[in-house]
Amino acid sequence: MQQQILIPASTIAAIVVTAGIFFLVPIALLIVLGARRRLSLLPLLLGFASFFVAQPMTRIPLLSILSLQPAFQKFAAAHLVLYAVLVGGLTAGLFEESARLAGAALLRRQRGFQGAVSFGLGHGFCEVFLIAGMAQVNNLIVCALVSNPALFASLGSPKELLVAAQQIAAAAPWTFVLSVLERVFAVLYHLFASVLIFWGVRRRRKAAAWGTAVLCHTLFNALASLAAAYLGTLAAEAAIAAMGLAVIPAIRRLKKGFEQPQPGGAQAG
Repeated sequence: MQQQILIPASTIAAIVVTAGIFFLVPIALLIVLGARRRLSLLPLLLGFASFFVAQPMTRIPLLSILSLQPAFQKFAAAHLVLYAVLVGGLTAGLFEESARLAGAALLRRQRGFQGAVSFGLGHGFCEVFLIAGMAQVNNLIVCALVSNPALFASLGSPKELLVAAQQIAAAAPWTFVLSVLERVFAVLYHLFASVLIFWGVRRRRKAAAWGTAVLCHTLFNALASLAAAYLGTLAAEAAIAAMGLAVIPAIRRLKKGFEQPQPGGAQAG
């Protein structure tokens, strides 16, 4: 008989709080910004769609298929740094920044700073909802299943569920709440990348802007992954915070470019 895994109440409470923040705070922020007319709806929705297409519809399924290949598994195990840079970083940059560029190209009349910020929030909040938020929902489902031995046994005590429950039980409650700060800094990056791409399209420097965004995305993801692997969770969160804060002055500088006339005629938004 499988020994029951006990997940502390404090851990479950932390997961509930974290899940609530991931879903409720972005919605509340969007409502406030919308009421103050600080958002543009079409760029927001297109930003949401850009992440959905770039990640859940394309990159994540492709990596899932690759991860089943023995050669890919050997590469990931033997070359952690290259894996973090090429797979964790570069592929994310290529897929997401390309989707961002396509979105900016479609928004012919809403390429202003507000349009760029709206697009970035849509892109970033889609990641919060579908990746970070749903991860916490999945954690809560795991907690509910393993807390009921009869139900767990009726499912055949799947190994994947058991491993997930063990990982949750071993995690400190503060690590779940800390993931909220991680998402804040990640959204800041999405704002920066969106502003950069929109600026590049407006200034007719889209290739340079896209390349810079891909490089920054690669560095952001790779450094965070390597810090987690070699230095631990706190080091990874510190690296993410540092990179997230570093883009704030860049966003401010890029904003000035939106105040200049656009080559070929200015466009609102």
